[in-house]
Amino acid sequence: MSHDLLTADAVNEGAVLNEREIMRRLVKRDLVITPLLDPKRQIGPTSLDIRLGFEFDVFNITKQTHLDPLKTRVELIRDVVAYTTKVHVGPMQRFVLHPGEFALAATLEYFILPADLAGRLEGRSTWGRLGIQVHSTAGFVDPGFEGILTFELQNMGKGPLILFPGVRIAQICFFHSSETAIPYTKKIGAKYHKKLSSAGSLFHEDPEFDAIRRYHARKSVAAPRKDTAAAGSDWLKRLVLFKMRRRPLDKLHAKPTAE
Repeated sequence: MSHDLLTADAVNEGAVLNEREIMRRLVKRDLVITPLLDPKRQIGPTSLDIRLGFEFDVFNITKQTHLDPLKTRVELIRDVVAYTTKVHVGPMQRFVLHPGEFALAATLEYFILPADLAGRLEGRSTWGRLGIQVHSTAGFVDPGFEGILTFELQNMGKGPLILFPGVRIAQICFFHSSETAIPYTKKIGAKYHKKLSSAGSLFHEDPEFDAIRRYHARKSVAAPRKDTAAAGSDWLKRLVLFKMRRRPLDKLHAKPTAE
């Protein structure tokens, strides 16, 4: 590998890393992506192709009508676990994703991002032309993240698609930033750190739902208080107060009703 290839390019904050900067970071072990089975084929001008892993989470839609966030945390954890079934697919075995179906999957690669790099997960156009969507909304990777990435696979096409572990199904690009003081490892509420397989939603661990459950539990046994202290959460108090301040504006912009 030539010396010029390992020389750092001038990278501005927010700039996407090119192939030279990606390779320099990998060689320095500042950025860790493992296994990198075929760097020459996987590293592109401003991105790196990543592969499909061996695990998929399929949804058991016939067992539950919905996930009720007002249940106790223990009940909700039980329902979330029952909501999916983990499927292990061996090398050269196939996983069929039918039109309209949604499944979670894991990357083959394990990532360790430094505190001055953020990542963005995107699909490859080769698969996009067949209707594969690799993420719904969760394509951003925080600086300091460590673990595998979870694909949110959906077949938006017209026919079933056959997927194999090891196939390059997506790509990730990296953005330089000033070094953050709160990398993902120190982020309050970080739930998906150092995962080794595809991870289902842990929405029930968000503190907002604890506050909502407490509010509804109190409301069911007593008349709701006019103030917001019963909510037991600063963010919920601010939310209600914000809505109260908006009421005059809501009335101002409301459409007149026909008499």
